[in-house]
Amino acid sequence: MIHTDSATELFRPDSAKTAGLWGEIHELGHNQQRSCWEFRPHTTEATCNLWSVYVHEEVLGLKREKAHPSMILTNRKNTVDKYVKGGKNLSDWNVWTALETYLQLQERFGWDAFKKVFAAYQQMSSFPSENDAKMNLYAETFSQTVGMNLSAFFKAWSWPIDRATEEILCNLPPWSDHPMVQYD
Repeated sequence: MIHTDSATELFRPDSAKTAGLWGEIHELGHNQQRSCWEFRPHTTEATCNLWSVYVHEEVLGLKREKAHPSMILTNRKNTVDKYVKGGKNLSDWNVWTALETYLQLQERFGWDAFKKVFAAYQQMSSFPSENDAKMNLYAETFSQTVGMNLSAFFKAWSWPIDRATEEILCNLPPWSDHPMVQYD
């Protein structure tokens, strides 16, 4: 899926390495989304941007803050501050705010963690259909993948992490210095 008029940009590699291809990769990123780890409507326009960040950094060699203005560190911080000041309502967790959650995970655990999480989902055969259960499964899967209890991190983002998930992860060391600690 990509808009036809945008597709021509994919064939200008020199331009891509300097100006980026955020919109085009964003659209292609929608093709990579899977309902088992998507929390609609929150992540519809957020997780597709994981591919925008990844492609810009790992393929094009363009830093994320050069790829899109919303990736500039001060803009990212403002996004988090606004979310926190607004009461950390999950109904406001979308687009750039939701993407920030994933970027914080990526900055701590790297791209390989995401590759392993997505691979783990490929091995699963049944998935919950409700967001609350899907978010718990994601928190559990990511935690087990990185060998660290990420419950507090996800709860700091107002994910509905339930007691059962916390119990499953209680034997893992907690991520106690996660970026959202400053807002608790």
